[in-house]
Amino acid sequence: MRVLAILLSLLVFTGAVQAQDQDHISINASAQVLLPADMISFRINVNAEADTPQEAYKLHKKRENVLVELLKKHNIKDEEINFEPISINSRHDRSYQNEEKKRIETQQAVILSLESFDIYEEIQVTLIENNFDEFSGNFSSSEKKKGEDKALEKALKIARQKADMIAEETGLTITGIKNINYSYNQRPPRPVNMMERSSMPSTGSLLQFDQTVSVSASVSITYNFEK
Repeated sequence: MRVLAILLSLLVFTGAVQAQDQDHISINASAQVLLPADMISFRINVNAEADTPQEAYKLHKKRENVLVELLKKHNIKDEEINFEPISINSRHDRSYQNEEKKRIETQQAVILSLESFDIYEEIQVTLIENNFDEFSGNFSSSEKKKGEDKALEKALKIARQKADMIAEETGLTITGIKNINYSYNQRPPRPVNMMERSSMPSTGSLLQFDQTVSVSASVSITYNFEK
């Protein structure tokens, strides 16, 4: 269902009035929004290992080229691709007959934002066939910004309602807001079909079932009041 489902969670601190600040009261509140998982954030680690920097770099570029051709094949747009520059480092491997041997490693992270779940599965199969062994996917949503705004709106309303309730019960009058802070948080999305040298996907895929991701907004508001 492509309808926002609102789950509200509230955490209110009424530790009421601080001794050094007798005309203010602080309220913390949060609200959570469930969004349709219509995208997959796909992280691919391109890496290589060899005895020399030149060999490692050459192997890395070979694998990078495989990935580039794969992205072109599936018409992945520039705005759907984020990547880091290649990093090269050395490590000492002691598994060679108790002798320490220097090995050169390369690493590069590429993150794709995919709207097609079918393409996601096809890319994984091709990566496995070309000796890629580090990649994973997480659900995401194209409505994240809309969800953040909705969660913030709900959190602000909850905070105000609780402030009004506290004021009424304690005989106070709220006169304004001293300050307000807010933040967003996205729960770790459910991992989807994470693969590390795993088998090929079967005909019936779990990706046919609707999934959701959640975003939440938290607010901390200090209200002015008078007795």
